[in-house]
Amino acid sequence: MPDLNIDGMVKVWNAHHANKSLMTIITAPNGEYACALGMWYDERNKYAYLEPLATPPKYRRRGLATIALTEAMKKTKALGAKFCTGGVTDFYTAIGFETICNRDLWKKEW
Repeated sequence: MPDLNIDGMVKVWNAHHANKSLMTIITAPNGEYACALGMWYDERNKYAYLEPLATPPKYRRRGLATIALTEAMKKTKALGAKFCTGGVTDFYTAIGFETICNRDLWKKEW
């Protein structure tokens, strides 16, 4: 996961169609940001999309990203989401996700 850049994340959260109520931020006892997550919900297709998720190196391997993702998924499930997508495969499979589809990405050089 990338290092936490709260300024960059705020820009993403202020994007068109962003829903700030789906953001999850975990702070350490000293007030530092320990984990931050943004979640998008596509109502038409009934899926949640995780973007971004970041934890500073000193707060990793403590389960914070899993907790943040679980809380965000509860919020999107309540809105009607049937599945969640996004991020690095190894992280998701490590916390119990399974791959249900793969997609091709296409690129054309101009």
